[in-house]
Formats: sequence, C-alpha cells, structure tokens
Amino acid sequence: MILNQLPDRMVIKPQWLPLALYQEAIGFFAQYPAAKQWQVDAERLAEDVTYQASPSFKMLSDCVFHTLLQGKPVTKALLREAFVNYIDTIIYEVEPFLLKKDHVVYKAVQPEPVPVENEPIVDFEAEQLSLLETTVDALDNERIFTSLNSQYILMRDTVSSSKKFNEKEDGVFVSDMIDAKGELRGTAELRKDTIALPEQDQEKMWLSLVESTINAFDELTADLLDIISHMWVLQQKDEDGYIDFHSDEVLKLRHDQLDNKPLVIRERDRFKVMKRVAALSSIWISMRENDVKVVNKDKIKDDEEYDFTTFHRMFDINSVKVAYDKKTGEPKGIYELKIKPAPILRTYFDTSLQTFIPLDLKVIQYSYHTQRELKRLGRYLSYQWKVRTLSRNLKQPFKVRTLVETLDFPASYNGVIVRDKLEQTLDMLTKDGIIAEWYYQEPVDESRVGKRDWVKKYWGELNLIILPPQDTIEDNRKKYGQMAALLEKERAKQQLLSAAVDLAPAVVESSPLQDVPLSPESVAELIDQHKLSIRSAAAEIGMSHSTLLRYLNKEAKRPNKASMNKLQNWYDERKNM
Repeated sequence: MILNQLPDRMVIKPQWLPLALYQEAIGFFAQYPAAKQWQVDAERLAEDVTYQASPSFKMLSDCVFHTLLQGKPVTKALLREAFVNYIDTIIYEVEPFLLKKDHVVYKAVQPEPVPVENEPIVDFEAEQLSLLETTVDALDNERIFTSLNSQYILMRDTVSSSKKFNEKEDGVFVSDMIDAKGELRGTAELRKDTIALPEQDQEKMWLSLVESTINAFDELTADLLDIISHMWVLQQKDEDGYIDFHSDEVLKLRHDQLDNKPLVIRERDRFKVMKRVAALSSIWISMRENDVKVVNKDKIKDDEEYDFTTFHRMFDINSVKVAYDKKTGEPKGIYELKIKPAPILRTYFDTSLQTFIPLDLKVIQYSYHTQRELKRLGRYLSYQWKVRTLSRNLKQPFKVRTLVETLDFPASYNGVIVRDKLEQTLDMLTKDGIIAEWYYQEPVDESRVGKRDWVKKYWGELNLIILPPQDTIEDNRKKYGQMAALLEKERAKQQLLSAAVDLAPAVVESSPLQDVPLSPESVAELIDQHKLSIRSAAAEIGMSHSTLLRYLNKEAKRPNKASMNKLQNWYDERKNM
C-alpha cells in the first residue's frame, strides 16, 4: 500500500486520511465489536467521499482531525503522536458511540432519509429542571453549556452574521459552512416558510417574525442558539421532546443586574428575541458527512453529475402564545413557545454521547451591538480552552492572525485599529475575569509596526499566550457529557449541606463577626461595617456583582463552589481587619 511507504513527515493526501486514521486507531479499540466496521468505513471513504461511515468512525474522525489537530496538515508522525498523547481523550469521546446499543452501520447509498418527528428523546436518569430552575441554575453558576462538536460550532458561526448568506435566484438565502481547513462541511438555507398554528393571531404574528428573518442573523442569534441548546439539554421535556421557551427567561440571562436595578421587560426586547428564534427555526441544514448522496450519473440528463442533499430544519416549533393588550385586546406579540432541536441537531445535545463546554454567562450578557468582539473571542476561547484541557496543552500559543480572523473586523479597519481593538478586547475579557492573563510570547518590535505589510508579514505571525482562570480550568476538567447525573449529584450535595445547616447547634452570644459562620446575614453585616458597596465588595472577593447580590438576597439555590471559597476567604480576612 502506498500509505505504508509514505514517509512519517510527509503530509497525507485527504483521500488517504481515513485509512491512516484506522491504522493508528484500531490497536486501541480492537476490543470493541463495533470497531470491526471501521476497516470497511476507511476503505470505502478512501474510494468515495460520499460514503456514510458509522457514527463511531465519524466521531473518531471529528475528535482527532477537528478537535485535537484542529485542521492541521496531517502526517503519520503527527497522527501517531496524537494517539500517544491524547488516547484517554479519544477513548472518552468515541467509546459511547461504540457502546451504543443501536450502533448503526451505514451503506454507501441510502434511501432519502425522512425526519422522524416522534423519535424517542434521550431518556435521562436524573430528573430534569423546570424552565425557571434552568434559568436560576445558569445565573447561580454564571455559565451555560454549549456543545464541543465542531459541526455545532460551524452552525453557530453561520447564524452569527447575515453577510454569510447569499440570495439565490429562487429567493432562498444560502450559506456554505467551511471549516478551518477550507473544506465544505455543510450548507445552510434560510426559507421563509411558516408553521401551522391553530389561531389566526398566532399565524399572523409568527408570519411577521419570519418575514424579517434575513436581517436577524447576528451575535444575538448565536447567543440564542447556545441558550436554546442549553435549555433543551437541562430542561424537562414533554412526551414529544419539546421544552417551554419564554422570552423573559432569556432576558433574565442577558441582564446582569447592574446598579441593583430590577429587570424591566419591554415588548421590543421580546420581539428581538422571538424574531431570532423564528430565524433559527427557518434555517434548514445539510451536513455533507450525514446527508449527501450521489445520484447515478447515467440517470442525469446532459451527462451532468449533481450532488443531491437532504435538508433538515434546525428547530421545530410546536405551539406559540400571543400576548394581548389588556385595554384594547389587540395582539402585541409572541412571548412563549414550545421548541425542540430537529433530529440533525439532537445528536449534538445527547448527553450520553457528547462533551459540553461551560460558557461564561458574561459572554451572553455582552451587547451584541457594541461588544461584538468580546462575544466572538469569549466563545472562541471557551472552545479552545476545553480542547486544550482535553489535550493537556493550555499554554499552547495563539497566533495573532487566527484571533484577528475569528473577530472578523470590518474591512475598513487599518492595521493600527485592528491591533488596538484586539488588545482592548483581551484587556476587557481579563478585567471581567474570563481571561486570567495574556501576553505576547515575545515582545513586539515597535520599530516594525506601521511598515509596509507589517500586519501580514510581522504582527499577524506573532504568538499570544492566553490563560484561563483556575475556575475555568477546573470546570473544563469535569466531564459534562453525563450532565444529568452531574446535576443530580449537585442537588444531593446541596441537600446534605442544607441538612447540616439545619442540624448545626445555635450560635451562642458572641462578639460581632467573631466566630460567626458564613451566611448572607453575616456577609451583609461585614459589608456594612466596612462601609463597602456591593460592587466594591464583589470586586474585592473576585466574584461578579450579580452573584454576590443573589447570595445576599438568598436567591442562589446552588452556589458555585469556587465562588463560595472566594467569599469565605474574603470573609475570614475582612472580619479580622
């Protein structure tokens, strides 16, 4: 075989990659009966890129090539090194697919897949959260969960900007999903179709949302994809797999309770949310690894060969609720609905198969108008830190050029503005606690700044070290793939803690703040004693203003362990001052 004769340091041709992957992997997975299919998968993929491999081989390929190697040119040496260094990560990602009872073996050509609307939903062992509990959990822990899957990341990036969509002659807007290697991974289509609703007002309102969807793709839409996905993973579902989705709960997550001001819900804010939900439900996706089939060219007129793809809607809407003006009775807008990811997305949210990324809630709370760069870099770093935690390479540098491409600055920006914007974004993320520290791997030679092509030939090639906070590192070490079980453990722990507090002996008269256990009352008293504001106290503690406020108001049902440790340390230091 030519592949066996290939030098270790020579880049492997794309058509040989499945075979090279199989050769390196099979020795580690030979004990799994389902892995016997991998040889067939590799050989068929080498002959026909449209062949539908087994789910486990697809996950193996995605984990190695996209997650760990991130689109790098692959050599046999690099591939071997990946398996030696990261075999525990690869096994963790792939094993659930090998052990799945309904492990499917696909054939080269399949009938046109038909979406199954009532397919069984993942049966979680642990009790799921209510809509309100899902919101409270995110606020208390200051994070939501997003999928690590590279295809999901591509989908999210696609819906983050309307300029990614181009209008075709038939009025359909299309966007190609291209990965870091420049390969086409899928296609997204925006279709202005509506859903059948029982009430005329509901249909009218929904149609008004759908009509404006092409202008609804921005960073807020990307936020909503993450939020809906998070809610569907954690929230209790009806028998058909739908969850309750309320615009007000989204607005609570986006509100950081600055200046102790209560959240005021405005109709235009509800409309903005629901307009983007309508946009997401109007997106139809075809992923090339899943849905492409090649029609026999002998049956095609004019001797032309076409790829016929199968598209699936991203989200299904079951019902909507319309708000009416109390005085006039006129419909004001949609504020609540039932929603679920369509089958093409549901695999990415299967907690028994997938790995999840904790995303700092501040990234969701940044303005999608004025703080776009903070959102994009925050998401990108969250993904990279999870990958680098899995591969145990947190100090791997970031190329400046890659970060600039990620932030997608306007073409009108010159090099000086781009540099200032990037560094300001990094500083702000550091100030907000999303980044622990950042620095150039080597000092910038300012004498080269401003010279001809200095961005492309010099500054863009520099390396940055960007390190996450310790809390983020610890969160990323947790295997959130078994999320329901994790939540169940958290609940049990909190119940034990609550029981311990209830059974604790009463505190006998003592001097103020001496030997007084940590509590919202004792913390409030200490803040008052030192004449601190809530904001300044939160800054001293190293936690967000909103988290401290919820703790003092006894609204934090499941306090974050790291935040409570910070609070305890601060409390112990301050009470002895």
